Amino acid sequence: MKYFVLLFILCLFGFMVAAMRIEINRSGRAISQVQNEVEIKEARNQYLELEIARLSGPQHVTAYAQEKLGLVPAKPHEIIILDDK
Repeated sequence: MKYFVLLFILCLFGFMVAAMRIEINRSGRAISQVQNEVEIKEARNQYLELEIARLSGPQHVTAYAQEKLGLVPAKPHEIIILDDK
């Protein structure tokens, strides 16, 4: 009877160790997947920040105004400055 209890405790301990290792592996995979998602989103964010900087530059705004809106730069003799007085 004494050996049966000892064997039962040993088997229970082995089962607990195996269950813990399985859970640790599962958690490790989940962490790895989340880290990959974070890296992808950071790279996408960096790309979008560069795209914003490119699109908001004066050359792009001028080209867009000329091509899409038909605007042209004013000639110096066409500019009139009004005083706020």
